Amino acid sequence: MRYQYYFNTALGLINQYHGNLPLVHYLKQYFADHKKHGSKDRKFITHLCYSYYRLGHILAELPDADRLRIILFILEDEPGVWDQVYDQSWLSHWPVLRAERLQILTQKYPGFSFASLFPWPGETSAGIDLLAFGTSYLQQPDLFIRLRPGREQKVLQLLDSAKLSYTQMGPACLALPNTTKLDALLDIDADAVIQDYSSQRIGEFLEPVAKAFVKPAGKHIWDCCAASGGKSILIHDLLGKNIELSVSDARPSILKNLEKRLDRAGIHPKRIFPADLTRPAGKEPYPQADLLVCDAPCSGSGTWGRTPEQLYHFAHDKILIYTTLQRKIVSTILPNIKPGGWFLYITCSVFREENEAVVTFIQEKDPSLRLEKMELLTGYTVHADTMFAALFRKQG
Repeated sequence: MRYQYYFNTALGLINQYHGNLPLVHYLKQYFADHKKHGSKDRKFITHLCYSYYRLGHILAELPDADRLRIILFILEDEPGVWDQVYDQSWLSHWPVLRAERLQILTQKYPGFSFASLFPWPGETSAGIDLLAFGTSYLQQPDLFIRLRPGREQKVLQLLDSAKLSYTQMGPACLALPNTTKLDALLDIDADAVIQDYSSQRIGEFLEPVAKAFVKPAGKHIWDCCAASGGKSILIHDLLGKNIELSVSDARPSILKNLEKRLDRAGIHPKRIFPADLTRPAGKEPYPQADLLVCDAPCSGSGTWGRTPEQLYHFAHDKILIYTTLQRKIVSTILPNIKPGGWFLYITCSVFREENEAVVTFIQEKDPSLRLEKMELLTGYTVHADTMFAALFRKQG
C-alpha cells in the first residue's frame, strides 16, 4: 500500500500548509526533518502536493481527498500506481482521452469547470479567457531562454549536440521542457538568458523606443525595479551597448546578485543603487531618464501556473496592498521622465486593478504622458507566464 501512504502523507502536508512560504521550501523543510523519505518517496509526495493545487478553487467545497483524486483522474491517462486510492466506480470509467475524463467529471460534479479555477472572474484584465487560463494550470509552464545577439548559432549548436529538445518561438526565443538543466551546457547570461516568453515579448514595446533613439549614445535608461535584471539585459541588447543604464531595487540583497549577473552578461551600469520608491530620493537624486522602466511589485498572478499554491492561498485583500504600492512608486518616479522620454509600466498580474486601473492613474497623475501601446500578454496559450505592459511617451 505504498502509494496509499504517499497519498495520505500528501493530504497531511496539504492540511498543514497555509501558504506562508513557497511550497517548494515548505516541502524541502519537511523532507529535511523526515529523512525516512527516500528520493522516490519525495518525488511522489511532491507530485501529489503540486497536483492538488493545480485544481485551484474548482470544487473547493469538497474534502481534500476527493479533490486530490479528481486532479489525478484528470492528469493521469490511466490509474497506474494510483489504483490503490480509488474505488471500482472510478477505475471502471477511466478513459485514456483527457477530454472524455473531463466529460465524466462534468456529469459527476455539475459545478466542475476550469473557468472556476480562478475565483475572481470579474476582476481580470481585458482579454483573459478564464477557461483557457484555468486549463493551462494542468501543465507546468515551459523553460524559456533568449539567445543573446551574436550567440544564436553557438547556443543552437550546443543544444543540438546535447540532443536537447526545444521549440523555436522566434529568432531568439526557445522553449524547452521545464526540467531541462542548462547550467553545465551554456554560459548562462553571456550566451543566453533564462527569461519567460512573455517577458521576452516586452521587447516589442521597446521597438518604438529603439527607433526614436537614432543615436543611443548618451540616452539614459533607468530600470527602477530591476529585481534579477532580466529586463536590464534585454534593454541593453535591444537598445545598444552605448546607452547609459541605471538600475535600482528596494532590496540590497537583490542588488548584489543583480550586479554579478550583469557582470556575467558583460554589462556595466552607470549606477546601481538601492531605492525605496515609495519615498522621495535622499541626498542623491533619482536619475532623469530618456526611458524609465517600472516592472512593478505585484500579485504575480500571471505566474501562478508555476506556483499554483499561490493561487489557492492568495488573500484577496492583498490586491489593495499591491495597488497602493504601485501608485506610490509611480507617483515618485514620473517626474524623472525627460520631456520626449518614454515610460514602460509592467506587471506579471492578471488583475485589472494592477493593470488598466494603474494606467488610468498614470494618465491622471501626468496628463503629458500619452499612451502609445497597452497589452495583456496572454502567455497561458503557449505554456508561459501572463504579463501586462503599457508604454507612454512624455510630450514636450
